[in-house]
Amino acid sequence: MRNVFRRIADSKAFQTFILFTIIFASILAGLHTYAEFSGKYQPLFLFLEEVILAVFTVEILIRIAAFGAKPWDFFRSSWNLFDFAVTAVFYLPFGGPFAVVLRLARAIRVLRLATTLPRLQLITGALIKSLPSMAYVALLLFIVFYVYGIIGNVAFGANDPQYFGNLHTSMLTLFKVVTLEDWIHIMDAQGSSVLVPLYFITFILLGTMIILNLFIGVILAGFEEVKAEMAEQEGPRRRKKATMRSELNDVAVQLASIRKRLDRLAKDPAEK
Repeated sequence: MRNVFRRIADSKAFQTFILFTIIFASILAGLHTYAEFSGKYQPLFLFLEEVILAVFTVEILIRIAAFGAKPWDFFRSSWNLFDFAVTAVFYLPFGGPFAVVLRLARAIRVLRLATTLPRLQLITGALIKSLPSMAYVALLLFIVFYVYGIIGNVAFGANDPQYFGNLHTSMLTLFKVVTLEDWIHIMDAQGSSVLVPLYFITFILLGTMIILNLFIGVILAGFEEVKAEMAEQEGPRRRKKATMRSELNDVAVQLASIRKRLDRLAKDPAEK
């Protein structure tokens, strides 16, 4: 039975069906935000939600059964835990003011696309792997914002309190500048003609050109790390397949040799 469930879980048809079910559930979650739809077609929406929940429940049970006598191995994967949790939350007795949890769960269910599509799973894994390093880059970015915020308050606070009146206002202004939105207008509003270009140009170079590129570099490093881990996990499986293929080739060669021998014996009965 384990092999049957394994073949079902690994089959392209089953995975495609689950993928389209997730997409349909995502569309349904979006339609729930429109009062004219959710009110007028509420019975239909509830029925479809029950069908979707039943499909996802059967999917989880099949994937667990595919592990045979060791069903707990299913929960060793963080992706499997996520799928199980997103499905199980709909069986909890939420009601009244806690009904919002179900609406949030419908939105989170869209994230199951990341566990279904291998390429998207790879990108998501790279982002998760990059979080520790991204925290240090974010700390560096905060330090730059903090230092430039104080400099901006000292240099431009009296002349332009709207943008640089205090530290947090200066940092919010710098966040707007680092997105390159209307920063020319902010720069033109200052009084010092010598310090202003130097201040804004150096900040944009540090904040936009260098530090944000560090974020990209960290994500790419995480991407390569995840790819290496996936290749390492696939290595034993590929070697096993290669070994089986080599053994089958050896068997085929031996069968061909036996067939030739039988043909010679059939042509020359004297050799018997």
